[in-house]
Amino acid sequence: MTHPLAPETMVQVLKDNGFTKVKLFDAEPWTVGALSGSGIEVVVGIPNDMLRSLASDHGLAEQWVKENVTNFIKDNINIKYSPL
Repeated sequence: MTHPLAPETMVQVLKDNGFTKVKLFDAEPWTVGALSGSGIEVVVGIPNDMLRSLASDHGLAEQWVKENVTNFIKDNINIKYSPL
C-alpha cells in the first residue's frame, strides 16, 4: 500500500533535491496551493476528459483558466503556463 505525501512535504522534497520546475497533470487546489511562495515554476495540465470541451468552448476555456491559473497566481504561485 502506498501513502501519498502531504503537499507541503512534496514541496520540501522537490526543493531539497534542487527541482526548480514541476508539471502537475491537474490543478487540485491542495497540491497547487502547497507551491505558494516556493519559487518553483509550475506548469498546470488540463485533465484529458476536459480537452474536447475546452477546445470547443472559448467561454469554458476562459473560466477554466480563471479558476485554475489566475486564482493561483494571485496566491504567489509561479505558474508559467498551462498547455491549452
